[in-house]
Amino acid sequence: MIEVDRKLCPHDHVCPLIRICPVGAITQGDDGYPIVDHDKCIECGKCVRSCPKKAMQNRRV
Repeated sequence: MIEVDRKLCPHDHVCPLIRICPVGAITQGDDGYPIVDHDKCIECGKCVRSCPKKAMQNRRV
């Protein structure tokens, strides 16, 4: 499951991962943090590999 590490995410800009997600599973909340829609997410890992701050992490359950 892909999750955002809020300690690493600066959340002070438009998240570049919104454009990178091939299925549109990432949006940005009112607080600026990215939100992953787990129903849409296919866990391709593009956001994990592309996040410049390494704030997106794949937490395997």
